[in-house]
Amino acid sequence: MTFLSVFLVSIVVGYPIWDYFYMKKGNFSNKSRMYLTVIIPQWVIVAIFFAYWFLTKRSFVDLFYVDNPILSSHADRLKATGIGAIIALVIYALIFIFSKKIKQVFSKWMHSQIDTIRFMLPITLKERILFVIVAITAGFCEEVVFRSVMLYYFEHLPFELSIISLIIVLSLLFGIVHLYQGWKGVLGTAYVGGILLYVFLVTGNLWLCILLHFLIDVKFAFTSNQKSSIDSQEIAV
Repeated sequence: MTFLSVFLVSIVVGYPIWDYFYMKKGNFSNKSRMYLTVIIPQWVIVAIFFAYWFLTKRSFVDLFYVDNPILSSHADRLKATGIGAIIALVIYALIFIFSKKIKQVFSKWMHSQIDTIRFMLPITLKERILFVIVAITAGFCEEVVFRSVMLYYFEHLPFELSIISLIIVLSLLFGIVHLYQGWKGVLGTAYVGGILLYVFLVTGNLWLCILLHFLIDVKFAFTSNQKSSIDSQEIAV
């Protein structure tokens, strides 16, 4: 557990520091290089963890599957909560469809969220292809670390957290490493992290979380980045 403690603390503390000095103050004129600085460290981190997992003779299957979903005694409550959330989303969707004002507010919020990461969005075909690799990397590496490894770690602490506390703590930790997106981005990614953790707790299948995470991120490879294109043209001029 000592290794895992150092490993996870280094990520939770190290990434926001790296974000501050690089993501906020770096030179992003070469986006291909920027994407590589995102891709390579994440795979190195996961490779180090996998080496530890192998050397301690733990099963890799346990990282991706749980025979009896975690906190199975709460499975019915989790499913009921999920059904309630789905019903709430359906009701909200119906209101959204028939309300122009809500559409405008939502659209404004979406644009503000995209603006926080616009500097990362690809423009050229090469950048879009590399961004797909970024999405694969984030989907796999972040789910292994922030869903599987952290859940394993918190399960083996000398004290037990309630299911709600567990979801809140792990989701906030996931949000904190996205500090470069600003506090709105932190809350947004924490929310998404909570949903992904919920999926893992209910299904016990990390591959489903990896797929969902990939789909959430890969859409930005096809998102219009007109503002950045204009900025690039102005710089070129």
